[in-house]
Amino acid sequence: FFFFFYPTFQDYFKQINLRIYLISSAMNKFKIICGEYVRSILLGVNLTFWGAGALIMGIGLYIKASVHELARTQISEDSLNSAALCFFTLGGIIFIVGPLGCYGSLTQNRCMLLLYFSLVTIIFLVEIILAIT
Repeated sequence: FFFFFYPTFQDYFKQINLRIYLISSAMNKFKIICGEYVRSILLGVNLTFWGAGALIMGIGLYIKASVHELARTQISEDSLNSAALCFFTLGGIIFIVGPLGCYGSLTQNRCMLLLYFSLVTIIFLVEIILAIT
């Protein structure tokens, strides 16, 4: 059937190779564009996570600074001091872990991204455990 359109097998295979090359180059361009998009999203999420760590640390500092004012409520000073310490520690850990994800996503360092993912998972599980107890 294809003998009528292509005089030789070589022309037929040249056309097939050209089509495969065009499809593969289009797929490579798609992978590059998609990879850049995913990298930008990951960087934005990591920067948000880093900012949330700074905010949590700031809340811990605020609670510690205004313990006497907040003690007028029904919460004891010991509980407020413990909460301030927990907030400050958790915020500090998140603030330190956040740049690992930013640097890992910018440099596409797989080891650093796996370390970041592991630490974020541990932090998330600890937060769930603390919320339950």
